[in-house]
Amino acid sequence: MPLNKKLFIALSIFTIFSNQILFSQNQYGRGQERSGEGNRGTGGIGSISGFVVDKQTLQAVEYANLTIFRSKDSVMVGGAITNQKGSFTIEKVPFGNYYMVVSFIGYSSLKIPNIIVNPKDIDKKMGQIKFSPSSNTLNEVNVIGEKRMMEYTLDKKIVNVDKNLVSAGGSAVDVMQNIPAVTVDIDGNVSLRGSTNVNILIDGRPSSLSGMSRQAILEQIPASSIEAIEIITNPSAKYNPEGMSGIINIRLKKKTAQGLNGMVSTSIGTNNRYNSSINLNYSTEKINVFASWDGRWNQGKGYGDTYRIATLKDTSSYTTQHSEMKRIMDNNTVKAGFDWYINSKNTITLMGQYNVGGSERNQDLFSFTKDFNFIKENDYKQHNKEIENDNSNMFALNYKKTFTQRGRELTADFSYSTSKNSENTDMTLNNFLSNYQDVSMSSKPSLQKQYDDGNNWVGNASINYVHPFAKKMKLETGYQGIFRNVDDDFRLEKYDTTSLIYVNDIFSSNHFKYKENINAIYGTFSKEWESISMQLGLRLEEANTTAEQLTQKQTFTNNYFSIYPSVHISKKLARKNEIQFSYSRRVNRPDMHDLNPFKDYSNPLMIRYGNPYLKPEYINSFEVGHSKYWNKTSFYTSIYYRQINDVIKRIAFLDTNGISNMTNQNLTKGTSYGVDFILEQEVLKWWRINANFSYFRTMIEGNSIDGNISTDNYSWTSKLNSTMNFGKTLSIQISGNYRAPIITPQGKMHETYSADIAFKKDLFKEKFSVSFRVSDIFNTQKWNNDTHGTGFSASMSNKRQSQAAFLTISYKINGGLKAKPRKKVTENGNGNGTDEGDF
Repeated sequence: MPLNKKLFIALSIFTIFSNQILFSQNQYGRGQERSGEGNRGTGGIGSISGFVVDKQTLQAVEYANLTIFRSKDSVMVGGAITNQKGSFTIEKVPFGNYYMVVSFIGYSSLKIPNIIVNPKDIDKKMGQIKFSPSSNTLNEVNVIGEKRMMEYTLDKKIVNVDKNLVSAGGSAVDVMQNIPAVTVDIDGNVSLRGSTNVNILIDGRPSSLSGMSRQAILEQIPASSIEAIEIITNPSAKYNPEGMSGIINIRLKKKTAQGLNGMVSTSIGTNNRYNSSINLNYSTEKINVFASWDGRWNQGKGYGDTYRIATLKDTSSYTTQHSEMKRIMDNNTVKAGFDWYINSKNTITLMGQYNVGGSERNQDLFSFTKDFNFIKENDYKQHNKEIENDNSNMFALNYKKTFTQRGRELTADFSYSTSKNSENTDMTLNNFLSNYQDVSMSSKPSLQKQYDDGNNWVGNASINYVHPFAKKMKLETGYQGIFRNVDDDFRLEKYDTTSLIYVNDIFSSNHFKYKENINAIYGTFSKEWESISMQLGLRLEEANTTAEQLTQKQTFTNNYFSIYPSVHISKKLARKNEIQFSYSRRVNRPDMHDLNPFKDYSNPLMIRYGNPYLKPEYINSFEVGHSKYWNKTSFYTSIYYRQINDVIKRIAFLDTNGISNMTNQNLTKGTSYGVDFILEQEVLKWWRINANFSYFRTMIEGNSIDGNISTDNYSWTSKLNSTMNFGKTLSIQISGNYRAPIITPQGKMHETYSADIAFKKDLFKEKFSVSFRVSDIFNTQKWNNDTHGTGFSASMSNKRQSQAAFLTISYKINGGLKAKPRKKVTENGNGNGTDEGDF
């Protein structure tokens, strides 16, 4: 049966099922609701509603707490929290006489007596409640309103970036390096729990920079523009299933407080590193306008060494390579948009972003090869000068509609982003003569030019509907479409010494296109009891991929239909304990770099290329978590297990010419399991530490190009963050991280470790702040790895300019950019609701 028919049938069944549930609710749920209203007249049940506004500005107060108590004995009966418009409704209030207490951080508590609910006034209307700001509780606000560095919900961990001083003046790369269970290597590969198969989103959306490295994407995002990082290790069926280890969502700052507010900051660092940003926001009752600019100018250096022994036909050779690199980068990003509050139930958001940047990279590669008698076989120096230009833009439109029924809402999100990048490289290769005694002489240099032009776009469309049909029970359904198009045109020209011009090398040039269309429908059912919460989900997805190698006129297609179930269950226990269980099926799809069969000869002794016949790898992921809260301590533990089919792994082997080749291949199967520990401790009132430990083990089996592979390996990571607050305006933070050696299918990655320190001082009533930080204090951050295969073994070492000092100055305009206050955490460590995020 064609895949389109399968998806159509599945969509039809899902729609009929959803409509049947909603129809049943309309037939019974609403009837019961009407019956309940009738009972309210005789059984004594009513409601209280109204609006809370600031007494001075008459602006709505969001997230205000309202609690009602019986007048005769002060027993609490119920409560509510105001929404964005300041409105609230307290339902199922027994007939009687009550008083109400209204409270919120920064406001004086307000007590309203003699509120009567009876058969003559079932739906009590309080009208407008004016709330006075407190003039003498500023110090208290600084303590009560302080966010923790880590927060936890049913399905995610939230890292508040503004609490991470050691990333000040840096980029998202620096932020990632200080997140529990997350590591970033020298090539910008982000790993979560030891796996690089993680899906990175920005404000819940895929990035258009799919043709670029993740390091390039993360380097373009200043740390100052990030509000929080969300880690979702076992996402529900609502979310895109890509990424074996889960989702990392980078949530950017955006303020909705009324009036003009914002922040201006600038940073200067050693080794010619400069950053500046301006973020502005202006909001009224009907519209919220925001705009920002971020600029980054950085310079970096690095070096690498490789030593390889190769044996071919009983003959051994020894190769030593040394590389030195210097890179200069600049990047500018402009973003603007608005929220239009059409009325209390309809909101439209429109946003646009433009990014332009570039870099210049100069690299010298020295290579020396000897035979088994240590007689020189090959000696050369290669110089590469690469000029890269990038520009991208993104447009997003969001619509949100709420209904009279509490919790019922419809959202639609559409985004379209494009990026264009060009890399022009001049290569000069000097081959020295074979005579070992005459190494000073060299042949005429070989000249080459490389041109790599990329044009990419990503479209994302999603519609989500939430319908509660009983107390603490809801059905959520939706559609998500992700459409990617990558066009990469690579050309190599060699200098002809006869004609004195550059001639295109048709055997080394390659034009590659990759298209991926993913259509999915999903549904989740949620139910809450007194101490148990449950969520069941199912996602049906069709993926169509086409890879075209235009130069060699080859086309590769892969169309597949997949089902992704998910289960989330949580149980609240006594003494502020909670245990959680989750399961989800996930997928890791090969990207264009994995599939492109074009051979990269930039390092003549290490040829890299993709495999167009790769299949997706599927993962069954199980996780059990436990959280425990004390007055000054929180402790979180999670144990996970993954069963992986058709594992995608990078394989290295030696060809018949003694040249190392590296490509990707599907292996048979793999399993992975591990445990995470996160501790947050208030040692003293002014000293707080956050420590985490992550252990993981991976076992892989399969047949590769280089023979049978069977590995059983383990590793662990540990991070410690210590924050000391001296008074109200001075903070010091020290952080350290260690990653133990990791065993790979063909070798080992050695340990890495580093430490950072930062100071922050607030001035002039916290309008100004000055931060100073030093990254990699002891200059220990480096990457070493060993690779072994049939007929060869190699050791590689890389070091970048990781040690640097940064000075950052920031100025807040009318309080600066602050996130929306989250719901207050209750005794058991849970909020009053579940944060569903922006996905």
